[in-house]
Amino acid sequence: MGRTYVIGEYSERYLKKLKAEERYGTTGILLGQITPAKTYIIFAARTPLKDQAELPPENPSEMNASDIEWVSEHARQVSRMLPGGILVLGVFLIRPPNMSKEEAQDIFRKLATAVEAAVAKERLWNFTEEEPPERIVLQIYADSKAMKLRTYDLHNPQTPTKLLECKSSSLTSTWQVVEATINVDVHIPIPTSAEQQFDKGALKGLNFWAKQIMQSSFLINGHFKDADSVIGEGSKKKSPVEVQFLSAPVLVPENETEAVIESCSSSVAVKGTVRCRAYLHGSKTKVKDAIQSLKRDVLNTVFIRCEMVFEDQILNKNVGGDSVSHKAPHRVFASILPSGVAFCDYGFTDEGSKDLEDRYKELLDYDLHPAQLDRTEEILLEELGIDTNPDQEISFKTDEEESMDTGFKYKGVAAAAGVGVIAVAVSVIYFGNFIGGST
Repeated sequence: MGRTYVIGEYSERYLKKLKAEERYGTTGILLGQITPAKTYIIFAARTPLKDQAELPPENPSEMNASDIEWVSEHARQVSRMLPGGILVLGVFLIRPPNMSKEEAQDIFRKLATAVEAAVAKERLWNFTEEEPPERIVLQIYADSKAMKLRTYDLHNPQTPTKLLECKSSSLTSTWQVVEATINVDVHIPIPTSAEQQFDKGALKGLNFWAKQIMQSSFLINGHFKDADSVIGEGSKKKSPVEVQFLSAPVLVPENETEAVIESCSSSVAVKGTVRCRAYLHGSKTKVKDAIQSLKRDVLNTVFIRCEMVFEDQILNKNVGGDSVSHKAPHRVFASILPSGVAFCDYGFTDEGSKDLEDRYKELLDYDLHPAQLDRTEEILLEELGIDTNPDQEISFKTDEEESMDTGFKYKGVAAAAGVGVIAVAVSVIYFGNFIGGST
């Protein structure tokens, strides 16, 4: 029995609206969930125009590398807004009347490949062999009401796409929510070969911590539950499930381990507490699938916030001069679908609701109402003092700097990272060669 593909009524109305506006040549991304039996398309968002005054290209087959990079960068930015269980499923195109089948196949292949590559760069996890190796491409024809869905094989990009039947559904039933609060305390050596202290490549050092999270045990609402059991079994309604992760040393096979000696000049310290969330559709979601989605959300949100702090430092050129305090952004959820599924954004302390609303409009083409924003969850954790202790204040330091009981003494390059729900900073501490494990 083949897979079932379902498109939500919200997404279907949105795509038909774009077609009615004769936005031929418009590209965009599809968001949703892949389960063992079904693929759900729950949201569609067009690619923003580079210039608001311009129109989509009349012939998408003439898109150049810059245009494709623009589409994939949009996908990367949107992927940051997705909770656990929700993915960038693929791309769509409002196909012009004069576009041939061959041209459409070629541009879809280029777009789908670029989008997946861009999104994958920010993952600290890999798909399992059991998960379907596919992404979807959706064509909306200019001269008919038809919307044709095809699958694109991630493992074999050059194979022909397969035409599929897509069913429409309201998808308004409440999804199962699983949540967790995670304490993070990670120190990452940075090789001297790094081009700059804020190089995003330095975050690859989170991989060992990521393995620890993925191998951790768990409790469901404080109790052990078999991985193959149903996550909401015994409950009359889909009330949120709280998960507690129990970490342990990473188990690495002996034949996959080798000693590594690498010269490192600095380290990244990541400390704090984060709130994570995943959404699962269906009444028979297994515990193991829910836990996998939640663990991936843990890795995603920590990596994203680290990267955003790095990007903020680079953008504001805070690499010298007086000390400047920084907090990593809070995660702000917003329920934008009838089912209650919430996307999220990351707000720095100096950003208001208007900044978040503008980003939802730009990236998701969605008019967000302030009442839909939930800015309380992580801020409440911070106010309760769960992660606000002096040990979580890390700074940029050189070998000339001296640590004091009351804080840090700065000389030369210095920038303190304040304590947020997750505090992120780089300590430039010269310590010679670092010996570690590599797998």
